[in-house]
Amino acid sequence: MGHLIKPKNWRVRNKLTAVVLIPGLLAGVLAVASLSRTVGDAEDYRQFSVLARLQQPALRLVHALQEERDTTAGFIAGRRKAANGNPRRQRIAVDTAAALYRQAADDIDASDDPQLREVLSAVTQELASLPALRRSVDEANLTQGSILANYTAAIGELMRLGPILAAHNGGSRTAGQVRALNSLSYALENTSRVRADLNGVLTTGTFLVGQFPEFAGAVARQQESVNEFMASANEAQQSLYANTVKGASVSTTQAIQERAGEQAQAPRVEADPATWHKVSSRKIALMREVESRILGELITRSGQEHGSRQSAALWGAAGLLAVFLVTGSVVTVVVRSMTRPLKILRISALKVANEHLPQALTRLRQADIDDLRDYRATPTAVAANDEIGEVAQAFDAVQSAAVALVRDQAALRKHINGMFIHLSRRNQHLVSKLLSEISDLEQHEDNPNHLARLFRLDHLATQMLRTDESLLVLAGSDTVRGWEQPMPVSEILLAASAEVEQYTRIDCRPSQGADIAADAVTDLVHLLAELMENATVFSSARSRVTVTCRTASDRPGDLVISIEDEGTGMTPEKLATVNQRLASALSLDPEAGQSMGLFVVGRLAARHGIDVHLSSTARRGSTALVRIPGNLLAGLHQYGPVAQEWTDSGSADEPSTHLGPAWTASSAHVPASPPEDRPAPAVGSYPTTDAEPVFGSPQEWLAHRRYTDGLHISDRASPGSPPAPHTGSGTLGDLPTVEGQT
Repeated sequence: MGHLIKPKNWRVRNKLTAVVLIPGLLAGVLAVASLSRTVGDAEDYRQFSVLARLQQPALRLVHALQEERDTTAGFIAGRRKAANGNPRRQRIAVDTAAALYRQAADDIDASDDPQLREVLSAVTQELASLPALRRSVDEANLTQGSILANYTAAIGELMRLGPILAAHNGGSRTAGQVRALNSLSYALENTSRVRADLNGVLTTGTFLVGQFPEFAGAVARQQESVNEFMASANEAQQSLYANTVKGASVSTTQAIQERAGEQAQAPRVEADPATWHKVSSRKIALMREVESRILGELITRSGQEHGSRQSAALWGAAGLLAVFLVTGSVVTVVVRSMTRPLKILRISALKVANEHLPQALTRLRQADIDDLRDYRATPTAVAANDEIGEVAQAFDAVQSAAVALVRDQAALRKHINGMFIHLSRRNQHLVSKLLSEISDLEQHEDNPNHLARLFRLDHLATQMLRTDESLLVLAGSDTVRGWEQPMPVSEILLAASAEVEQYTRIDCRPSQGADIAADAVTDLVHLLAELMENATVFSSARSRVTVTCRTASDRPGDLVISIEDEGTGMTPEKLATVNQRLASALSLDPEAGQSMGLFVVGRLAARHGIDVHLSSTARRGSTALVRIPGNLLAGLHQYGPVAQEWTDSGSADEPSTHLGPAWTASSAHVPASPPEDRPAPAVGSYPTTDAEPVFGSPQEWLAHRRYTDGLHISDRASPGSPPAPHTGSGTLGDLPTVEGQT
C-alpha cells in the first residue's frame, strides 16, 4: 500500500480527478461558507421580521397601558369619582391589546434566545399581576405613586423588546430605524408620564409634596428622549416627525407644561384638566402616528430583506449545485476522453504483447511453420489527435515494425530450413553412393581384417545418414525413408542399436512381442537410436545399456520400451528441464543446436503420439521410457520361455533362460550379405510371432537397410538388388525429389 501514497503511482483517472477535485473542494468549501452566511442572514432577517411584527401588538399594549395609567392617575387624584374619569374603558382596551399580544408572542420560538425568553416571561408576569393592581386602584389599597410605578414597570418590560429587536437587526439601515424607533418609544413613554403627572396635579389644583420634582424630571426626560430620537433618526424620519407632531394641540400642550412649571409654588395651578388631557393626548397620538409609520417601514424592510436573503440563499444553493453538476460533467467528459483512449491503448498493447506476438513467436519456433504471411498488425483503434493519439500511432508503428521483423524472421527461417533440407538431401545422396561403394568392396573382400574395417566405415556412414535425417526433422521435413508392412519390435530394437556407434554395449531383452505399424517404423528406429546413443555417450565405456520391452501396467494396450544406462545420472532439476524440452520439442529454442538429439526425439514422438519420459534409476544412471500407443501396434504377443542369444559369431549358442529373446551386439566381423544357411528375407516378410529374429547381426540390418526399397532412398532398385554404380558427380540434379523441393 505504500507505493499508492506516491502520486506518480496513481492511475491517470485518479490524477485528473485529484487535479480538479482538490481546487473544486476548496471552492466548494468557500461557496458553502458564503451560502451558509447568506442562509444565516436570511434566518436573522426572518427572526428580525418576526420580532418587528411582535412590536405592533406590543406597542399597542404599551399605548393601552399608558392610557390606563394616565387615566388612573386622574381617577386616584379625584378621589376615585366617576366624574373625574373612570378607567374602565381603558381597562377593556388593555385587555383587548393584551390578548392580541399573547397571540403574537405564542407564535415566537424563543428557545435559542435567552434574553427574549426572559423578557417575554417578565411581560407575562406583569400582565398576570394587572388584575390585582386594578383591585388595588378600586379599593385604594396602594398609594398613587405605587400604583403608577406598577403600571410603569409593566410598560418598561414591554419596551425592553425594542433593544432585543435591535440585537437581531440584519443591516445598518434597519439598525438605524430600530434605534430611532426605540428612542421615539421612550419619548412617547416620557410624554405619557408627563401627561399622567400633570393630570393628577390639575385634578387637585396644586402640586402635592414631592410631585413637582417628579414632574420636572419627567419633562426633562421627555425633552432628552425627543432630542435622542432626532439625533438617531435619518433625515426622512426627522422630516416626518417635524411635519406630523405640530399644530395647536402641540403648542397648547407645551404652554400648559410651562405654565404648570411657573405656578409650581402658587397656591393653585391655573389650567383645565380636561383641556390638558385632550391636547396632550392629541400630541401623543401624533407621536404614535410617527412611531407607527416608522414601525411599518421597519416591518416592510425586514420582510423584504428576509425575502431577498432567502432568495439569494436559494439561488446560491441552486447555482452551487449547478456549478458542481456542470463541473462534474465536464470533468467526467474530459477524464473519459483521456482514459478511454488510454484504456483502449492499454488493452491493445497487452493483447499484442500477451497474445499476438507470443503466438507469432510460438509459430515461428515450430519447425513445420515457416510462413507467417497471414499475420497482420492489429491497429489500436484510438481515433484522437492529441498526445494519446500520437502515442497510439507510435505504438501502431512499433507493432508494424515487430510484425515486419517476425515476417522477416519467418522468411529467414524458411530459407535456412531450405538450406538444411538441400544440404541434408545432398549429403544423403553422397553418403548413399559411399555406402554403395563400401558394399561393393565388402562383397569382393575375403580378408577378415579388411572386411571389419569396411564394416566400421559402413557403420560410420550409416550414422552420417541418421545425422542428415535429424537435420531434416529439425527443419520440419520428411526423412523420405518408408516401410510397407508392420515390423516386430525386436527387429526395431535391433535396427536402432545398429545405428549407434557403441552398439556393442547395448543389450536388447524384449519380454513382450509386438508388431509396429509400417508408417511408424523408420521414425521409431530413429527415435530409439537417438536415445540409445545418448545412453552410451553419457555412461562409462565399460557399462552396459539394457533395453527392455513390456506392456504398460496402467494401460495394457500400450507398449513401453525402457532404455536404462549406468551413467552418472541427472539431478531432478536437470531431469525436469530435459522432460520439458522433450514435451515442447515442436518449438525451437536457442539450445536446440546443443541438444539436437532431444529435439529430434521430441519431434518424432509428437509426430506419432509417442510419450518419451526420462527418470532416474534406483541405482546410478537414467532410464528413458518410451510409451507406444495402441494405435501404432499391429498386434501384441508373448515370447516363449526360451529364446536364442545371438553371439558375435552370428551362430546360435545354447538356449538361454531369460524371459525373452536377447541379442548382444559385439565387434564380430560378419559379411554384409546374409549368411548362406539362412537366406535374406524378402521385404515385409517379418515374423509376427515369437519366431527367431530376421536379422542375425547389425551388419545384416545395415545391408538390408541399404538395399530395401523406400527405407533409405526413395529411388532405389527393387528389394535385395545391389545399387547401381554411380558414375556422375554429386550435382544438384542427382538429389532425390522431396516434397517438390530439391
